[in-house]
Amino acid sequence: MKSLRLKNHWSQEQLAQFSGLNVRTIQRVEKGDSVGLESLKSIAAVFKLSTDELLQAIESDKQVSRPCTDYTDGASDKELLKTKALEKAKSIKYFYIFSAFLIVTFMLFMLPNYNGGENLGPLVVSFLSFAAMIALYAYIVFEPFGEKWEQDKAAKILKEENTADRSSSEN
Repeated sequence: MKSLRLKNHWSQEQLAQFSGLNVRTIQRVEKGDSVGLESLKSIAAVFKLSTDELLQAIESDKQVSRPCTDYTDGASDKELLKTKALEKAKSIKYFYIFSAFLIVTFMLFMLPNYNGGENLGPLVVSFLSFAAMIALYAYIVFEPFGEKWEQDKAAKILKEENTADRSSSEN
């Protein structure tokens, strides 16, 4: 099950939140300890698997000493998170370098051609093109609707559904 969790880039806390279970239960399942059928059903529902498929995944995790991840080097969760954070920081650094390059290019090569408004149209088009490139690159780098946003939304929806299920079962 740990390999499924890592494949989705979820922490144990996130999986616990998605499934409505305690983090300790998630830890017990990943260790291979026995847990109740309802807990297995909750976890299987999060991964969109049957309980049999989840049990097979848990069994295969027991047999494999290293977790199956995108990095395949057997790194721990902390190392994987550190690697992802470094990659993200590097992409942000390149975004700022690219943006600075475009701004300097515009100021050094485009603005001197203003000529009292004679070349205003091409300057505006150049400025808008540079702004569009920066905006597109910012969208790619900062991922406003990326994986983290999806996970947060999924967690919120699951929390709302769990709250609705509990309130309807109490009535």
